[in-house]
Amino acid sequence: MATGTAGSARRSEEEEPGPAEGLRLRPLPAPSDPAFPLCHDYFEIVYTPLVGPTAVLLARAMARHIDAAGGPTTICPVELALEVGIRASSTDPLGKKSHLAHAIERLAHDHIVTRLGDRILGVRISIPPLSERALEKLPAPARKAHHELVAQARHA
Repeated sequence: MATGTAGSARRSEEEEPGPAEGLRLRPLPAPSDPAFPLCHDYFEIVYTPLVGPTAVLLARAMARHIDAAGGPTTICPVELALEVGIRASSTDPLGKKSHLAHAIERLAHDHIVTRLGDRILGVRISIPPLSERALEKLPAPARKAHHELVAQARHA
């Protein structure tokens, strides 16, 4: 019995995957004026109905990593996923079925991140106000917040 246990312990060590390749993050300039930092209430209140709460947390986490590094940085995608509370596979953290990849795709769809290469993302540190067309997709409270926050930003 002891032999079986030792054998399986060795097997799991041999099958243990190596560390996942890093994910390179690069800051992208604000596309308009006014623009709202990802930590601003505008991003949470107005963009969450479009991209979802996981994508909002993910974008903010990526922006924090860039800020902490003072510019472009490489992070472990598994640690990034765990940081925002989503499951991550250590063998394929950016695979087609991963929660992290889905959140990144939602951010890319709304131009908050841009794929610059394999495992390289450009991250908008500040985001523009939504277009009138995009506003039509939002619930009334988010549209109201949009108008109020944009007006405040323009008068600041």
